[in-house]
This record gives sequence, structure tokens and C-alpha cells, in this order.
Amino acid sequence: MLLILKRMSPSTLIPDIEVFVAPALKGGLFAKPGKVENITIQTLKENQTAITEFNALIRVNPNAAGKRIIKLLNRKALNGKPINISEFHFRLRDNDRRIQGNLHSDDRRRRDRRRMGLAITDITELRKKAPSHETVQGWNTDITL
Repeated sequence: MLLILKRMSPSTLIPDIEVFVAPALKGGLFAKPGKVENITIQTLKENQTAITEFNALIRVNPNAAGKRIIKLLNRKALNGKPINISEFHFRLRDNDRRIQGNLHSDDRRRRDRRRMGLAITDITELRKKAPSHETVQGWNTDITL
């Protein structure tokens, strides 16, 4: 099952996500334990407003563990910010009923509600681990954080 964590904090790293979902992956008396197969972190940037959102895609096996993650962790705080977790659905442009020539459609939407002009960037490699140290220079001093 592919899960999406929507609107995460910009400082979230992959180890943070692994620790966040670990309690929901544990099996119980009748539940099989789950396993995280893959984690991908992406940014969505709107070209018109320059607003950036951070989302993560998590592949979890088995599907029951994914449903358990959604049930237990949806709207819980990750790095101080409540996030939404849901199942990720692949949607294709060709799968739009209004475009296929059905003139008598009962679909009440008259225009596409999807946001146009989004730039999606994969930043997984940058978020694998925390930086070892940061150096801030100012007032002729060298402070290592």
C-alpha cells in the first residue's frame, strides 16, 4: 500500500518518519507486523505563489499495516506539525470522464479543480540524515551548532 503524508514540516527527515510510523507497524495478537519498503520525500511548489509543500510517500507491506497507520496516526503531530495520512491513488489525465465525449454526464464539476503549474521535486537524497554540523559566522566569531 502506498501512503501519502501531506503537508509535513520542512525540517522532517526520513529517520523522523521511520520513528513516527514504527509504533503502528508493530503486530499484535492477531495482526501481522508491517514493514516500510520505501520512503520518498517530495516538494510541491506553486509557480504563481511560490508556496512550497512537503509531502512523503511511504510504501508499506502488508496492506493491513498501511490501514493501521492511517487509523492510528492520521492528524497526529510529526515534528510539531499535525499531518494528514491517506492512501495514495494514481490518477491519470486520460481517466477523466468529462473528456471522453460523454456529453450527458451527471458530473456536477464544470471545471478541473486540480492545481495547475505545480513543480514536483524529489528531495529524498537530501533528507536521509541530519547535517553533521552547521557553522554560523557573524560578529567575527565562529559558532558551531
